[in-house]
Formats: sequence, structure tokens, C-alpha cells
Amino acid sequence: MPDNRGFQGRTQGGFNTVKTVNQYVKIGSFYTENEKKIIKEELFDKKANEIAECMVGITGTQFRRIYDMVKSFEQKLNGTGESWSDNYPFILKVKAMVAYAVARAKEKNKHEAGAYENLKAFIFDGIDLVKDEKDYQVFLSLFEAVYGYSYEKLRN
Repeated sequence: MPDNRGFQGRTQGGFNTVKTVNQYVKIGSFYTENEKKIIKEELFDKKANEIAECMVGITGTQFRRIYDMVKSFEQKLNGTGESWSDNYPFILKVKAMVAYAVARAKEKNKHEAGAYENLKAFIFDGIDLVKDEKDYQVFLSLFEAVYGYSYEKLRN
């Protein structure tokens, strides 16, 4: 039997280490004035880019799958005439589905665990801020911007 001392944690490509990623940047609020629902100017630009920086390492496929899951409610709200109150519980359920997807992704990509935890934090943070259909549309737009910046970072 070969002697494996000194090789724990090694993979075929090198050491199996967990990458350090930027700490997740909380959304805080979508609006400058919550009562008037005036969207923050920097939300889809500066804030989206900062959030994307925290998710470097997530596969484009996984990111797209979660984005599509969140976006699917837009079609239900616009196309079928279903009410917000009919869909809201299912929008909240996305958090459980994301928790599962992230746990599975982390099993496969242990070295990217921090990025996946940040993705989960972003989804939970955003969905917790969603209280009505306008909030959902703003979160969806923010997610789209984050996805765009993440895609760019994935290619660099």
C-alpha cells in the first residue's frame, strides 16, 4: 500500500483548498425612500457589481438555473393573470430551493463554497425584501444586473 503521508487534501490538479471570496455585500434596501419606492440610483450598477464580486467562482449554469427559477414568477404574474397573493408563498419557497441547490453545488465544488454561500445570502436577502409585486420586479432587475456582471467576471 502506498504511503499517502503529506498528500492529504491533494487533488489531481493540485491542492484542494477553499478559495477566499469577498464577503457578501447586503442589499440593505431597494429604495432611497421606502414609502415612495424610489429606486436607489446605484442599485443596478455599483451595488450589483459589488454583489457580483462576491460570487466569483459560481458556474454560469448554476447561476442561470437559479436566475430562471426566480424569473419564472414574472411570467406567471404577467401571462396568466394569477394574483400576487397566489404567487408570494411560492416566491418565498425559492429560498428553500436555493438552499438545497447551493448545498449540492458546494458538495461538488468545495473550493467555491464561499461564493455559493454568498449566492444563497443574496437570494435570501433579496427575497426577504420582497413584499409586493414592485419589490419583486426590482429584485428581479437587480438579479439580472448581478448576473450580467457575474457573467463578465466569469469570462475574465
